[in-house]
Amino acid sequence: MSGVLKESPDRVMAPQLRDLLQQLLRFPSISGDEGPVVRFVADWASDAGFEIDLWESSETDLAVYPLARAKHIPLAGRPTLVITHRAMPGGSTPGRSLLFNVHSDVVAAPEPERWRFGPFDGVESDGRIYGRGACDTKGPLVAALGAMLALKQSRPDGLAGDVSLELIPGEEDCVGLGTLTSLHRGHRADGVITLEPTENLPRCASRGGCRFEITCLGTAVHGTVKWLGHDAIQTMRHVLDGLEQIEKNWNDRTADPLFAVYPLARPITVDAVHGGQWQGMVCDRCTCAGYLELLPGDDLDQMQTRFRNELLAILAISGNDLHRVTVDFSEVYGGHRTTPDHAFCQIAETTAVSQHQLPRQSPIWHAPESERWTGWSGFNSGCEAGLRAALQQTPTLVWGPGSLAQAHAVDEYIDWASVERGIALFTEFAGRWCG
Repeated sequence: MSGVLKESPDRVMAPQLRDLLQQLLRFPSISGDEGPVVRFVADWASDAGFEIDLWESSETDLAVYPLARAKHIPLAGRPTLVITHRAMPGGSTPGRSLLFNVHSDVVAAPEPERWRFGPFDGVESDGRIYGRGACDTKGPLVAALGAMLALKQSRPDGLAGDVSLELIPGEEDCVGLGTLTSLHRGHRADGVITLEPTENLPRCASRGGCRFEITCLGTAVHGTVKWLGHDAIQTMRHVLDGLEQIEKNWNDRTADPLFAVYPLARPITVDAVHGGQWQGMVCDRCTCAGYLELLPGDDLDQMQTRFRNELLAILAISGNDLHRVTVDFSEVYGGHRTTPDHAFCQIAETTAVSQHQLPRQSPIWHAPESERWTGWSGFNSGCEAGLRAALQQTPTLVWGPGSLAQAHAVDEYIDWASVERGIALFTEFAGRWCG
């Protein structure tokens, strides 16, 4: 499987895979409820002739790993699935193996009335397939499954190395924990592609980061005598201003060339604010939570300490009582970096560039400019890529169809043509790496 990108999937397989994506989107697999969609994929893979390993892990199984003690939804009822296309009959694997990593959970879709189509209806319209998880990450999942199916059909004698896919729970809930369930069971490979929406361009690095929880304490009194109390919401206003200031102070876009293309070097996103108990009362407790996204070279422990100290210093300048403010971290995950000169990256670059060599009559030739190879950069988010890279030193890429601009959005969608290009790219790459 070398040379110019092949026409994959063929015209017979494409409708089957498009239908598969729509079926997957009809499962509301919000974090904690991944079981039904994972078992559906297991049945599909078994019917397609792949080897499957389906199991549930427990916190007890993973007790030796610090990550398992991070705040998360319990693992009970949240299975992990590994699908494998064996290299050769009998399981002999003399060549390099490849593992696709993808999460089965999606974020919630509140206010479904705001959607053009129902978030779990899996509707196709004008070449786009709509639904929660369409690009994050059920579209990339179907691209990888399509590539495995294409390899199985076009290479009946197998490749020189195994091609597998691990479908793991909980990335949206606790980054890394789902991958840990598969790693602990013994699944590993010579190279990993973490499936995320990257506009079909391979990314050789990803962000680390942490989830912060900030609590401001006040003193509740009736609002008509508010001067006798202490308003936690007012303190939280200073916290939010402080977080914005820290984001600006840390915005050194020269710190890592792979992330220089993005406007923010270290984004800080507050995704929840809660406060107040009853109307007419001064609030005595207000909390906010969110993510601090870091660069792969940042020391996670040092950055957490720096984050806490700088925020408290800003609050002190504003005259706040620091005894009333706590800063905690409930989740920490590492980034990753695979050097662009690694063979894994070189093959990915060759595969990405080969798309430009397709004849103009090819149905997958018409890629938008956003999918045209212009050089290496990092994936602008935390994801599952960091775990195996750190614990097993596995060369890792983040790669898949779809765009982060659609992830978690109202009317999330993916262009089916982008999924087809992803199938073709993954088929070509696996043939080169494992062949």
